[in-house]
Amino acid sequence: MKAVGYILFVVVTFGILFGVGSLMEHTQPAGLTDQALQPDILLSNSRTYFEEDAHGRSVQHLYNAIEAIKKIEQDLEPESKEKVDRAVVQLEQILEEMSGEVFDVKKLNEASVKALNALTYAELKISEHFVESHELGKARLALKYGMLHVKHALVFSEGAKKEYEISIYNEMDSLIESDELSDKEIIQKLERMIEDLDNLGLKLD
Repeated sequence: MKAVGYILFVVVTFGILFGVGSLMEHTQPAGLTDQALQPDILLSNSRTYFEEDAHGRSVQHLYNAIEAIKKIEQDLEPESKEKVDRAVVQLEQILEEMSGEVFDVKKLNEASVKALNALTYAELKISEHFVESHELGKARLALKYGMLHVKHALVFSEGAKKEYEISIYNEMDSLIESDELSDKEIIQKLERMIEDLDNLGLKLD
């Protein structure tokens, strides 16, 4: 009888722990999980398949990229959501155009850069939030995902965009590596990057 009670206790305890773990994973912002990089991979796949004349696959991967971005959007604060929304609208227009007989892949490249820069903007805002909450580990994680968005945007970029993105990548890397800055100084640097990204990275054509 005691053995049955013990087994029941273990099962119930495991169930509770599993439930709590699932809840924690569910409540973790998508921008701080591997889901953050799904749009990068899918956008890259879409371009690759288009260049290989596998247009059906290209369209499907672009559609999946849009859906992945929308999933990330659910956890974003209003300003970030507005930036990402604009990028989604442009990608949806590209998706419609790709279904036609003639399409310039340069349009996909430009829209992908905008989308990845918008996601970088969101990661900077997430990082700022966690610095304000004194959760520097999560703040650095958001910055690392932001750096990866910038790195992947460089693959699509040309001209002035490329120079700008190299610059902000280096700034983010420097901020991650620094252990001497106060929370206030980190926030000031983040706010400057957010402003620069808004004024340049999301508007360059």
